[in-house]
Amino acid sequence: MSDYFPVDCSASLQRIGLLIKSARLEQGIRQLDVVSRLGVPEKVIRRIERGDPAVSVKSLMLVLWNLGLIEKVFRSFEGSPISFSELKEDTRGRRVRQRRAKAEDF
Repeated sequence: MSDYFPVDCSASLQRIGLLIKSARLEQGIRQLDVVSRLGVPEKVIRRIERGDPAVSVKSLMLVLWNLGLIEKVFRSFEGSPISFSELKEDTRGRRVRQRRAKAEDF
């Protein structure tokens, strides 16, 4: 169960990552600028923008805070100007693990 991560949670992290990247680019901030401001490794910034669930909450919150996005992320996504249709397409076709067969199944 430790590898289990719901698709809805993954899609939400991807949306947050897109929001972070969009805000960073709109503000004219490079990934290296975020690295120097926060001391977060560049690899972590890239993982946050991809929506990687293994990123620490601390790193995610620091980036959100630095870009002024905390309030935007923690209110409802309804009415958001960002189109998430591509994210929905990305989650389709993912494989689902079947439960392991037990001896009594045979």
